[in-house]
Amino acid sequence: MKDNRIGGLPIVEDSNRKMVGSLCIQDIRFLLLKPELFSGFRELTVMNFIKAIETTCPDSGTQLPTCTPDTCLGSVIDSLASTSVHRIYVVNGDEVIGVVTLRDVISCFIYEPPGFLEEFFRSAIKDMVAS
Repeated sequence: MKDNRIGGLPIVEDSNRKMVGSLCIQDIRFLLLKPELFSGFRELTVMNFIKAIETTCPDSGTQLPTCTPDTCLGSVIDSLASTSVHRIYVVNGDEVIGVVTLRDVISCFIYEPPGFLEEFFRSAIKDMVAS
């Protein structure tokens, strides 16, 4: 996620790209705060990690916000504004075909200076490690 400068990923089944979960930067913070998970994170599968989050934080909201390619952008913005999610995955049937993020929407209206994202991730990672 750091290398690709993204804050979240869908978790999909290999064979059909059906979304079965999602992983975001806040989930990584959870990993850092749980020594029993963090100590073996290189061997921890994504699905086992997501299950650990669900078990430890049942209210973590494992909902998978989705829309279809023909969903009105206004509806997507309403969903982003009315929930605590930062991304909505675009699906065609069960297959994930894209994502619309809060950042995507905001960037349509606000200019972002060069290097802003790199600085944001640098400080966010420092904050997570310091916590």
